[in-house]
Amino acid sequence: MKVRSYIGLLSSGSLGGALVVGLFGWWMLSGMNQSNRELEIESRNSGSSSSEYLDIQSFLSATRSSFEAFEIYPQNFSGIYGVVRDRLVQSKEGLNLISDKYSQNYSEEYLRPMAAGIKELEDAILRMEKASLLDNNNRLPELQVGRNAFQDSRETLSQLLNTLESAAETRKWQSQQSLDQKLADLRNEESVNTVLFFLASGMYLTLVGALAVVTYKSFASPIRKLEAAAKNSIDHNKPFTLRESGPYEVRSVTKRLRGLINSLESRVKQRTTALQKSNEKLQLEMQQRKELETQLVHAQKMEAVGQLASGIAHEINSPSQFANDNILFLKDATDGFIKKLNQAPDAPNDGDLEFFKENAPEAVEQAAEGISRITTIVKSMKNFAYRDAESAKRNNDLNQAIRSTVVVATNEWKYHAEMDLRLQEDLPLIPCNIGEINQVVLNLIVNGAHAIRDRLADGQKGNIVVSTRHYPDAGCVIIAIADNGGGIPQKVQARIFEPFFTTKEVGVGTGQGLAIAHNVIVKSHNGQIWFDSKEGIGTTFYIKLPMEQQNME
Repeated sequence: MKVRSYIGLLSSGSLGGALVVGLFGWWMLSGMNQSNRELEIESRNSGSSSSEYLDIQSFLSATRSSFEAFEIYPQNFSGIYGVVRDRLVQSKEGLNLISDKYSQNYSEEYLRPMAAGIKELEDAILRMEKASLLDNNNRLPELQVGRNAFQDSRETLSQLLNTLESAAETRKWQSQQSLDQKLADLRNEESVNTVLFFLASGMYLTLVGALAVVTYKSFASPIRKLEAAAKNSIDHNKPFTLRESGPYEVRSVTKRLRGLINSLESRVKQRTTALQKSNEKLQLEMQQRKELETQLVHAQKMEAVGQLASGIAHEINSPSQFANDNILFLKDATDGFIKKLNQAPDAPNDGDLEFFKENAPEAVEQAAEGISRITTIVKSMKNFAYRDAESAKRNNDLNQAIRSTVVVATNEWKYHAEMDLRLQEDLPLIPCNIGEINQVVLNLIVNGAHAIRDRLADGQKGNIVVSTRHYPDAGCVIIAIADNGGGIPQKVQARIFEPFFTTKEVGVGTGQGLAIAHNVIVKSHNGQIWFDSKEGIGTTFYIKLPMEQQNME
């Protein structure tokens, strides 16, 4: 079965059930409203509040008040007859109203005697009124006759009124009983309708629940299983083994997805194999490139050593000549003392021996100082020229490396600048390739010395300040190399780290020094290098090295 068929059946069942429950509720509500309206009408027409009962009571009250008027008012009250006639008029109007509105309940045979009694009562009242106008001799007999007629009419009419009142009470009681019965029937109908409505609602909820279960099993469950199987297959590389279930569309998607995933797995394996090969090739190329960069740095370092060779030779020659002179003096002194001990004929005299004795200790110290200077230069050259074949980042003494580099570059700066080392004494060991850092520091010191040489006249010296500082909070060490040369022109500041870019004359600079420095600090050591330069004032280069390196050994 297709999805639209499931949707049609589920929608039809749900909407049909809702329609049946709605129609049933509307039918019950309409019936209850009709019963309530009938009960309201019945309540108005029954009991002490019904119009029929009130009209009859009004008629009875008006008629009986005409009887009671003679008992309430004094007998010598001349207006008594007018009062009684007015009440009899009200009584007749009430009787006519009953005859017009309630003739189906009170027939003419029942009401006609009351009309006759009222007429006789009027006649008796009229006769008494006329008798009251006669003289004393004729008034009393005639008045007595009128009173007797009034009394007879009153008794007859009172009986009729009592009968009417009894009939009205009986009808009121019957109406009340009918109203109570209808009220009870309405309550029973409401109870039955409520039970039926709850039963219908329960059946509808059961239907909705069943439809929900069918919907879940037909749609949600297969789709959820399909999603879980696809996730396990794609994210966790598990085989797609879900069997086809659910509507036609879900089964079709499952079948197609199985084929797609199997195809993707095959392609992924092929692509993975190709990617692994490419990755191995890329790793090899990266390793070769890294080796080439290391070789380039070392070659540039050796080039610098070659360029500094004459200066270094001069630096070594001066203390060696100084030491050699002192050693020759010590040789002469030693030979003299030996001849004196052997009492040779050519032994020196006492004055020469005293000269040897006074100057020999100083000659030894000066010879040792010269040899120490040579040792320092040779050791600095060895440290500077050190090459780590693996380009590994090891913990190194950055201050000592800077001192060695300063010694190696002495012949480049000592004729043009005074060197000021402001190295933090408690600087921790820094993870770095110390040979590469030596090359960077050398390039910056030589550039600073050349900048001072180009700015100042012969005989004048500038200042080069090299400082180190540890920033524990930032987890780094910063090397600052400042000179008071001519500064870097504003128009070329953005290009100074470009390979082969130089402001020196052709054949003097290769344009590789700062490019190699940038590559070493940024790419190899994950650090930063920047500068602050003002034309005519000087330049300060900053090197930031992190305290942690990824390839730290």
